[in-house]
Amino acid sequence: MHADWINIPAQDHWNISAGQTVISVLDGTGLLGITGPDSSKFLQGQLTCNMQDITSVASRPGAHCTHKGRMVASFRLLQQHDSAYLFVLPQETLAALQQSLGKYIVFSKAALREASDDYLLLGISGKDAAARVSALFGAAPSTLHAQQVNTCGIAICISESAPRFLCLLQREQARSAWQQLTGDNNTVITGSHYWRLLDIRDGIGEVHAQTIEEFIPQMLNLQVLDGISFTKGCYTGQEIVARMQYRGILKKAMYRISGEGSLPAPNTTILQSGHEQAVGHLVIAEMSGADLWEGLAVIQHDAIAAPLQLAGGSALKVLALPYTVPVGDKS
Repeated sequence: MHADWINIPAQDHWNISAGQTVISVLDGTGLLGITGPDSSKFLQGQLTCNMQDITSVASRPGAHCTHKGRMVASFRLLQQHDSAYLFVLPQETLAALQQSLGKYIVFSKAALREASDDYLLLGISGKDAAARVSALFGAAPSTLHAQQVNTCGIAICISESAPRFLCLLQREQARSAWQQLTGDNNTVITGSHYWRLLDIRDGIGEVHAQTIEEFIPQMLNLQVLDGISFTKGCYTGQEIVARMQYRGILKKAMYRISGEGSLPAPNTTILQSGHEQAVGHLVIAEMSGADLWEGLAVIQHDAIAAPLQLAGGSALKVLALPYTVPVGDKS
């Protein structure tokens, strides 16, 4: 839902202090809905995540792949009610996901539709994030992937260590909920840039238009982020994903990096300094300073210790992630 009545001040999002509460308007994020008695069964055969893990109180990240195991889209999937689910994903990949799933859904009692106008999507983070969510939703989900539902919408815990929440506000409740959430002088309003920077620092990547069918799920560390089930059975692309887990050695994975200069686009090539052969590609990036950016990139393990640079661009630094990147295992 695009809310013209929300004013997002022009500001440098990287200057936000730890003592502030931040509400990020996620205008670049879309919603794809699926409803019908066969919804869960259909999705179980199409997604990397296990539909048994997705309930009224728990969501999951996941991906939909081609038969070759390449991701058409990555997303967070949540349940609205018994036979209705919502994909939360970049708006720019929504049509590709809808088209790909639409090829398989014709024999199922289920239907897809874009639902982006049904909700106002917000990211809430910072000092009082849990208190704000609790005041609006009755409680703040406290464990990773947990969700809280009430008449005004859905709140999902995206991170436990520094609590932050993805909130979907029902269109009819959006104005009043917004006023309640932002009624504090210590509230900072941002666009999606700040939220994306937090995703990068939490090691949460996503498929963008430039990287559709470029990566297999393990390249974006989805097995670490609870986005792949290796016990659920068959789904589109499962043979490739499972083979990589049990028989193959994953030669590359997603790392956090930083660089100087203007913001590079997804799928920008990464090189070893002084070499012309690509050793990686950018997943996402966001400005973290006046002339600095941070990003996530899929990079070959054996190149990570070497000097790296963007193709035709600046030198890169490898930064820490809050989890261990799978290296040299069968994943």
